[in-house]
Amino acid sequence: MLQIANKIRNGDCPTLCFFGDSVTHGEFEFTNRFKESVYQPERVYHQLLKEKIKETTGKDIHIINAGIGGNFSDDGLKRIEQDVIQKKPDFCCVMFGTNDVTNARKGAEALSHYKDNLREIVRKLRENNIEVVLLTPGMLCSHGVKGFSGFWWFVHKYYESLQKSGKMDAYVDAMRSIAAEMNVPLADAYAEWQALAAEGTDTTAMLINGLNHPTPQAHKIFADKLYELIFE
Repeated sequence: MLQIANKIRNGDCPTLCFFGDSVTHGEFEFTNRFKESVYQPERVYHQLLKEKIKETTGKDIHIINAGIGGNFSDDGLKRIEQDVIQKKPDFCCVMFGTNDVTNARKGAEALSHYKDNLREIVRKLRENNIEVVLLTPGMLCSHGVKGFSGFWWFVHKYYESLQKSGKMDAYVDAMRSIAAEMNVPLADAYAEWQALAAEGTDTTAMLINGLNHPTPQAHKIFADKLYELIFE
């Protein structure tokens, strides 16, 4: 059980910050020969977590959504002071990697840089007495999806190659290694996606845009893993 659990149960209405990219921001997309972005903050994993905490404990929490679409861990590090630290949250959940993995074509150096960024993010949060956890992202598409054309067809095939070649696995393993190295609590949602895939679930169907953005139902995986980590 994390320290934040006691603050919640005491009724202190603590502030929980969620720091990441478009998945954290709350972007849902539908692809039908074009890309349409739909922002639905009420369906994001941290809102589902807030609702579950209220339902099970009767207590309220305050949420800071520090997700920005298209962000890499580099971008997060640049804005951590303004978007997280200055707001003085009690807790910060960090999930970067879905965009970072697109640098995998650059080889081991890019992966090492991603790990360095995670280390520095954790260091800065701890330096400011913010309880930190790492959250692994979901899987990317692993097979073809109808509806893509032109530029987005090439994007789709690239994401598919990142998942099928094990590149996404490698970036998630990098986050896991940082969690172990720095003794950071880890909510391993990716492991749940892997387990579903092993059971025969079509995890690509769990992506609302057919690329990298989970459906509202798949966001529940993140919420449940965080809830377990916080309270159990």
